Amino acid sequence: MPLWWWPKPTAEWFRHKRVFSWGIFSHPFSALTASVQSDYSSGDEKLDVSPDNEDTRKRSRSLSSDNVVRTLRCLKMNPAVAFAYFQDTESIGFHHDFSTYSEIIHILSHSQKGKMLVSLFCEIISPTGSRGPEIMPLIYHLRENCATCHTFSFACNCLIKAHTMCHDVSLTIEMFSHLLSLGYVPSTWACNFVLKFVAQSSDSEMVITVYDQMKCSQLTLDAHSLSIVTRSLCQGKKADKAFQVWVEMIEMGVKPDAHAYSSFIIYLCGCGKYDLANAVLQKGSREGFQIEAMAYNKVIDGLCKEMKLDEAEKVMKKKTEQGYAPDVHGHSYLIRSYCKAGDLEKAWVHIEAILSCGIGINCHIVSYLLQGFRQLGWTDEITAQFHKFKDSGLHLDGILYNIAIDAYCKFGEMNEAVKLLKEMMAKDLAPDKIHYTCLVNGYCLKGDIENARQVFEQMLNSNIKPDIVTYNILISGYSRSGLAMEVFDLLEHMIDQGVEPNSLTYGVVIDGFCRAGYLREAVLLFNAVKENGIDNIDVLYSAMVCGYLHSGKTDLAYRLFLSVARQGHFVDHFSCSKLISHLCKDGNVKDASTVFSMMLEKNDVPDLISYTMLISAYCKSGDMDNARLWFHSLVEQGLSADVIVYTVLMNGYCRSGRLKEACELFSQMTSDVINPINPDVVAYTVLLDGQLKETLELRWQGITKESRSFLLRAKQKYILSSMKNLGIEPDVICYTVLIDGQCKAECLEEARELFDEMLQKGLTPDVYTYTALLDGYYSQGEIAKAEDLLQEMKDKGMKPDELISSLLKQKTLRSQNVQLCL
Repeated sequence: MPLWWWPKPTAEWFRHKRVFSWGIFSHPFSALTASVQSDYSSGDEKLDVSPDNEDTRKRSRSLSSDNVVRTLRCLKMNPAVAFAYFQDTESIGFHHDFSTYSEIIHILSHSQKGKMLVSLFCEIISPTGSRGPEIMPLIYHLRENCATCHTFSFACNCLIKAHTMCHDVSLTIEMFSHLLSLGYVPSTWACNFVLKFVAQSSDSEMVITVYDQMKCSQLTLDAHSLSIVTRSLCQGKKADKAFQVWVEMIEMGVKPDAHAYSSFIIYLCGCGKYDLANAVLQKGSREGFQIEAMAYNKVIDGLCKEMKLDEAEKVMKKKTEQGYAPDVHGHSYLIRSYCKAGDLEKAWVHIEAILSCGIGINCHIVSYLLQGFRQLGWTDEITAQFHKFKDSGLHLDGILYNIAIDAYCKFGEMNEAVKLLKEMMAKDLAPDKIHYTCLVNGYCLKGDIENARQVFEQMLNSNIKPDIVTYNILISGYSRSGLAMEVFDLLEHMIDQGVEPNSLTYGVVIDGFCRAGYLREAVLLFNAVKENGIDNIDVLYSAMVCGYLHSGKTDLAYRLFLSVARQGHFVDHFSCSKLISHLCKDGNVKDASTVFSMMLEKNDVPDLISYTMLISAYCKSGDMDNARLWFHSLVEQGLSADVIVYTVLMNGYCRSGRLKEACELFSQMTSDVINPINPDVVAYTVLLDGQLKETLELRWQGITKESRSFLLRAKQKYILSSMKNLGIEPDVICYTVLIDGQCKAECLEEARELFDEMLQKGLTPDVYTYTALLDGYYSQGEIAKAEDLLQEMKDKGMKPDELISSLLKQKTLRSQNVQLCL
């Protein structure tokens, strides 16, 4: 402000301190002094020295830089007055030069007048102004002439602050680099100020650039510096680099405090780096820092999301050891994940932990629990627990009502589902499209299309816009009921409402038509949509392949599959698996192999069930070489063979008379170092059957009956002993094979003992067991025993089939003829 506006105390100070000598007053500038001295005069006595006054302008032109510099030096003990004088001289038209700027910068720097100095620097470097000389020569001059390095550092700090106010990040960083080259050693505060400005104004790459420069200059950084850099990197989703900087700065001697640890843990969790966050948490805990509760909860939440529940439990335990009281957050994360994993027992442990602390559970925890029940298929438990929590007075939200409504819909109890919807509305909880969609789906599952349509219309009348999921469900219901016209009307309604049918919508229609037996309508729709073109047409192809299979048209499904593949498209994994299943059941193993090979070419590995079906089909056709080749392919694709596929292959070898390969395969299965598999009763039964067939073949090699019986009993005893060691009990089929073997070896007493043992164990012989023993009795001429057994069989409601009855009659006649001859 001009000197004539200064308050009286300032003028008094000028007068009593005699800052200006009388010689100076004789200078044309003495009119300014006069204006100060006249503060005690009346208004009439004051001189008119306003900037517009011609006399004042003449005097300003007579001012020299040397005089201004001398005056500033006289005022250096009062920097505020010096700065005011500096500004006033400019306001009356004086143009400051390098010397006057250098002097005022020196005065303000030496006296630590930061605000004034920043203001002055802003005027000098402002891109919109044209005032003053270049800044760097001024700073260089200050460095050469200042008394202490502290004064120079203070000026540099102010200049950096001014740059952040007037310029962008790149120019500020450039200025910072120039100052460093002049010997400026910024304080930790100054480093953090620059880092924070860059972090707030630019991306993480620029922050790293500045950090690297500070590191190369060996500047002193602290925990706050660490937090600024790591936060910026984590916000830029560069958590690994942030962790690298964290380790690097600690090695440089930076000692983060508890807040720095907690903040960094939270930043890492925000980037999804939960393992790194846990490692930092454990490190901070070992260092004795009290990590914040929020950081613990973030790590628990992250580990639970990744289903690393054992690690999450350890973090929860560590949090408790740190003295934190239990809260609902950490426990709810574990409850959510245990329910997702289907481990409701452990979920209940945490629910009880919350209740025991008097915290109480909320609707979110209850929703996790009910969703866990839903995942396990415990629909009845969902409804029971829902009503239990409702009766306890717990606030239930729309999500909980939706879970319960969905459960009733899957039960087919639509009256209860509708009752819950009305109850929900009575509590001022507005149903959304998910609630209405559940009801539509429930009615469609029951085949009650009329009520499904009414719920859909109620949804529209409530101004709730259905989404494509709702439309697809209702369309599926219509198409499965064969309501072709209603399907097309609904498709038209979809389009009118701005919901565009997609390939899944048309796929649902095709699937529904085919399931309902309307293959012709499905084919017409398929051809029309294909001709018009649609995105994700592979979904449509997949639906049509499955549609043909539903309709029993495996040959058409296979032809469409090949046609689609030649066009560069491919049906989905499910459709391929279904096609393989149908081809194998039809005995068309060659075409099934073609589908397999094409899937593998597309890196779409068939599942274990499909491999098992193909191997089984080859085994049934007697082509054991190809069966073994596909078994090797299964292993090469990284799938783990199970006892079923081993048993299928062993059975194939046994049926082909290659018992040795079957036994070798059995040994391979049980002795595999990486993945040993325990055989089940079916696998042992296959081996027993194979042993029986091999022993019977010895009859044609001149082996006596006694030797055959001995060999058979020895092999059966070995296998039964092995089963017993594994705790495997023979089942009905196994006993049937054993009885059949003894009968064919003409050991009827042993066969009957096995039959009685079976009854003692509570097993009920089936028609095949009776037939095996009957065959033995008839073969050995034991007609009376055979007839008694046959009557016993009939008394239990069992009846031999026509083929068995015919064979038994032939053997009866043969036995009677033998007796007549005798």
